[in-house]
Amino acid sequence: MMQEVTAPIIEKMRDLPNLDFVRSIAVISVVAEHTLLALGIQQVGPFPVAYAGVLGVFVFFVLTALVLMWSLERKPHTLDFYIRRWFRIYPLAIAAILAAVVSHAPVAGTPTQFFLYTHPGGITGLLVQMALLQNVIHAPSVLSVLWTLPYEVQMYLLLPPLYFFVRRNFSLWPLLLIWGLVLLQCRYVPADQNNFAVAIGYFLPGIMSYVAFGRWKPRAPGWLLPFFLLTIWLLFLYHCNFHKGWYFCLVIALALPLFKQMKSEIVLAPSRIIARYSYGIYITHPFAIVIGLYLLRGCSLPVRLLGEVVPLVVLPFIAYHVIEHPMMRLGSRLAARAEKRYEQREKDRSREVLNF
Repeated sequence: MMQEVTAPIIEKMRDLPNLDFVRSIAVISVVAEHTLLALGIQQVGPFPVAYAGVLGVFVFFVLTALVLMWSLERKPHTLDFYIRRWFRIYPLAIAAILAAVVSHAPVAGTPTQFFLYTHPGGITGLLVQMALLQNVIHAPSVLSVLWTLPYEVQMYLLLPPLYFFVRRNFSLWPLLLIWGLVLLQCRYVPADQNNFAVAIGYFLPGIMSYVAFGRWKPRAPGWLLPFFLLTIWLLFLYHCNFHKGWYFCLVIALALPLFKQMKSEIVLAPSRIIARYSYGIYITHPFAIVIGLYLLRGCSLPVRLLGEVVPLVVLPFIAYHVIEHPMMRLGSRLAARAEKRYEQREKDRSREVLNF
């Protein structure tokens, strides 16, 4: 049943420009938040700046879970999945961590003390950071934005089992029930940066969105999507809270399948570019902010902002073409080899059984 419902969506997965637009808005919100905080701006009207990018991170969680469900449907091979994800996430994260530690760059700040350097705590601490396990030992990240990646890596452990569960139960109700039970268990758990249980409420809506894309037909015009996102962002900032982020994630996840795809190239062309480099932008933008707003702090504001914008463009470009893309290709090759070896071992075992 699921294959019949979702196959057309999978075939058109590369032709979903709305997702590029949403991803670009998410990463822009993170960069905007951190830029304003670096300038000492904590509040814009009634809205706290420190939560503008938080919703962007939640949206990343939703989109990641959604897209990886499609990826698993194309190739439901768990080993292949884990190899590809390792080479997608870890190489650039490790490079950024080493760059921060070697240069002592003040990229581990908080909303109230933005430019801050955090020592990894020796070789062991550095290895924990590079393994993206800092939340397990409650250690601060040497690169502030990396607080989200342990959540994502730990989510990978759940995604393949959830995917196979969804194949058997291609319905929203079991997922909504699981989501509700998780929220009940976590409603009194502090929503800090060391708690993966709280983050499950952000990822599960992405899996619900996967089901909804397979079952629902889009009816809302695509041009309404930007206004919908603007409304969601403003409402979240007005009622900002990590726990309330669960409900905003659910609304966004279930709304995305209802919008027809946007067609304006004026909007979609830059969205595709930003989405392509979004991981690099996310990882490297603290360095761009340090260059422009910290190292050039004696200059005028336009000069400082220009000093941020230039590396904000250059660093993700270099990161993608020197690290991200080559490592993704290597991961694909290694995953294909591993899959062939696995299939060959299964064939050999079958022959042994038949011969026996």
